[in-house]
Amino acid sequence: MRLDDQVLQIIQHLDHEPVNPHDVYQSNGFKFSRATFYRRLEELKQAGLIEWKVGKARLTEKGLMLRSLLTNSEANFKEKEEKEETFTSPAQEIHNKISEGDFKLHEADRLKSQIDESFIYVDYPQTSFILKILMELVGIEEKAKTNVEKFRLLKNADFKVKLAINHFENCPKQLLVFLEELIKLGKIEALYVGVKNERKALSNKKLVEFLQNLDFENERFKLPKESITLFPLFLIGVIGVILILALRSGYQHASILSVMMIVYFMRSLLFKELKDV
Repeated sequence: MRLDDQVLQIIQHLDHEPVNPHDVYQSNGFKFSRATFYRRLEELKQAGLIEWKVGKARLTEKGLMLRSLLTNSEANFKEKEEKEETFTSPAQEIHNKISEGDFKLHEADRLKSQIDESFIYVDYPQTSFILKILMELVGIEEKAKTNVEKFRLLKNADFKVKLAINHFENCPKQLLVFLEELIKLGKIEALYVGVKNERKALSNKKLVEFLQNLDFENERFKLPKESITLFPLFLIGVIGVILILALRSGYQHASILSVMMIVYFMRSLLFKELKDV
């Protein structure tokens, strides 16, 4: 006999005490027909799981054991599902901490008016100075020579802080890395930054990525969106046009000219990328 869903449902609604199969079918809203119900009862009877006489059906000892096993299995499955629902992966925990954080971008002149006494205000984003302030706040007295050593001490310390950093367009890359890591660890619960030179801030790719990754709220700054560069297509088009013109004019060194143009444009692109790094 197959222990399909229909059979298992019927077993769950029977007990050792005799019951009327008609009442069982009527009161439990099975999604299969009455004929199927009685056919399944006959299969259960043939398997020795129930005793079925006219108007009365009850589970045998064998049937009770099967129902007990099914009940325990279902309970264990539900318990496992509940545990899986409450389990939060490390990546999700980091995401939750970032989502719960308070991150805002203001004009430099308005930053102070947007914070209260719970914030630590720093007028300039100097890495060593900010790390030193945080160490003093936490009460870390160990001597640390480098910024990396200071950061490691803070990383292992237990604290929560709200920071406000002005003139953030001058923020060095190392400080951006430290700030983002401390935010992920839940140690910086709020970060308000002020920008005075908008053009300088938006030209700094690392800074813009930092602001975008943490989804900073801002009133007027338009953070650039990721876009596909058309430079390669432009380069191919320019070289193609010049090469065609050179060939039509009978210039014998047209192929060499195209190679030189590629080198020139790639050199310009390389210097631009190095400048942005």
